[in-house]
Amino acid sequence: MTPEPKPRRRAGRRCATLAAGLSVLLGMGWAAAHEPGADALPDAPGWRVGAAAAVLAVEARQPWPTPQWPGVLIYGSAPRDQRGGLHVEHVTVDAAARISERWGAHVALGVHDRDRAHVEAARLQARWEREDDEFQLGLGRDTVRMGAPIDGAGHFDRFSQAPMAKRAVLNDMWADDGASFAWRRAVERGLRGVELGLWRGQAFPGGPRGKPVPTVHLQLGWDHLDVHVFSARLQPEGRGAAVMSAGASGHLHSSPDCRASLRQLVCFDGRVDVLGGSLQWAPEDSALTLSVAGLARRERGALYSLSGDADYRAKVKGVWADAAWQFDDRWAGALRLERLVPGNSLTGVGATLVSREAGLAQGGPVNRWTASLLHTPFERFQVALEGGTESGVQGRSTHVAIRLIWRHPELLGAGW
Repeated sequence: MTPEPKPRRRAGRRCATLAAGLSVLLGMGWAAAHEPGADALPDAPGWRVGAAAAVLAVEARQPWPTPQWPGVLIYGSAPRDQRGGLHVEHVTVDAAARISERWGAHVALGVHDRDRAHVEAARLQARWEREDDEFQLGLGRDTVRMGAPIDGAGHFDRFSQAPMAKRAVLNDMWADDGASFAWRRAVERGLRGVELGLWRGQAFPGGPRGKPVPTVHLQLGWDHLDVHVFSARLQPEGRGAAVMSAGASGHLHSSPDCRASLRQLVCFDGRVDVLGGSLQWAPEDSALTLSVAGLARRERGALYSLSGDADYRAKVKGVWADAAWQFDDRWAGALRLERLVPGNSLTGVGATLVSREAGLAQGGPVNRWTASLLHTPFERFQVALEGGTESGVQGRSTHVAIRLIWRHPELLGAGW
């Protein structure tokens, strides 16, 4: 598990680089790929192929995104520094088919900057209706759903980075193998949906082994206000993270397996509780959309390495608020305010060394704001100018970015 070296970047890039980057982005045209729609399967029997792509150019004096936050335990690895030139933020290609009114299938592949392609979804779905109720059964790999404000904050969002809380609690996105069963009803006020899931739990915050993971997701509503509540419990064993003192600057997509070796790893066995919630106000006749969402992860168990074994108690929680205004058909603006608060305690033989190796020492709150101006020059293309500031125990960092996003959920398709 040798960390991948990162090229050295100059801290002071000129805004002219961003302007040149924008001209290249606009020149890419239809060479980019695109994202699957929110509801991946066609409404009627048939098939479709869709895709999406986002590329960006970033100006910042510090590594961007932030390599790591003290006090937050994820994989012990840092996201790649995306300063300088153009970078592929995210590309997806997906295919979906509704075999009949009840049965369908969906597959999606994703690629990040210089990473190998990975499977984001591969599932079978069954749906049926009974009077005003709709039921849905899913089997296979899928994103663990927590509600639109949380699920939609990330890839192809109005902002280039996922909220700090999603990265700190879920490592950006929780996609897992398992089964889910959902009930939904379109009502003006009251309970609008219940979704129950049972997952393998091998994706973070789970580990390479452990018990199946139950999840519960509730949706309630009052007119134009949507409320989502989510809960999950995981019991990972041998979940590894790279030792910080080993110069952990590599880019990992999965938890190292502590069953093979403890070398340069900090390992966790125990219980993990994940809680999430959101409120969203989005009237159909209003240009303004408001939402607030939060995530928390509480961990209790053993944290150990070759340096020692400690009793570990930790909680990381974060909240973000979004405001988006659609000025007209082509122009929109958005603002996001965020706060992340980590906390932990370790006791036992070698607790100080283990804490240092895990990057848990000297953690503290982190605040961030990001503003974005989005322009849609023509259908399916969007150009965004973004700027933001993040401040915490590591100091203050700022960035400016230009992004081009292309979406085409029905690039090909037909009915049968």
